[in-house]
Amino acid sequence: MELAVGPVAAAPHAADRVDGVWRVDGYGTVLSVEDGRLQEYQATAVSCLRGDTARRTGQSGSGSVTYTGDDATVYRIRPAAGGAGAILHFDGSVGDRRLLRLPALPASCAKAAPTGAPATFDVFWRTFEENYPFFAAKKIDWQAVRDRYRPRVHDGMPDTELFALLWEMVLPLYDAHVGIDAGNTGGFGQSRPGTMIPGPGLDQQAQAFVEQHDLLGTRLRTFANGRIGYARLLDGTGYLRISGFGGYDGNSPALPTRATAPSWIRR
Repeated sequence: MELAVGPVAAAPHAADRVDGVWRVDGYGTVLSVEDGRLQEYQATAVSCLRGDTARRTGQSGSGSVTYTGDDATVYRIRPAAGGAGAILHFDGSVGDRRLLRLPALPASCAKAAPTGAPATFDVFWRTFEENYPFFAAKKIDWQAVRDRYRPRVHDGMPDTELFALLWEMVLPLYDAHVGIDAGNTGGFGQSRPGTMIPGPGLDQQAQAFVEQHDLLGTRLRTFANGRIGYARLLDGTGYLRISGFGGYDGNSPALPTRATAPSWIRR
């Protein structure tokens, strides 16, 4: 018997299939993936701001490639069925996001990010203009908001004044998924009128509710791989249990449905 010895073609590395430039469908996020490194950008028509960085830390047999960020965020990217695009999953999220391949990074990503209060305002306004979907439902004319606030912005204005102005702009949205992180200058977040932002006070209310009620034999229906559970108590109250989101674990309190349940959201 004779054996032929020679070079054997290597199977395509899964990471090679996710290398490239991707836009997150429905978001202003662009990902550049190359040589085991992932770089995130937040791009609009007027800006491209460098975001988080991650490095490849694993690969599954199904073709999913894992990248772990400097802030411990875990990205999992896998080619979509049929080779059309890819799928992005963040650990801790109950859903996936579709990735659309781009031929290259937007040209603005090769330029230095603009600085100063007017540029900050323009990026802030444009980010909402391109990505926020509920202006019509909330009956807010976002262009009119720009016309009202833009003349008040000028170079050299204190960060605290600019932060207060941006806060004032988005306050009428009353949206729990809208927030501003201005570092040492301050932060802004809110909830819909009549609801409470998750925190120690809401947790205490929820715990008191749990101690006074039980399922009394009713079946707890689960969703999202067991992270969400729901049952209707005998008194007609809805019983909602959420666990494993943003620091909440299996010991998280159950919440009555008339309260605001905590949820995980990536900025």
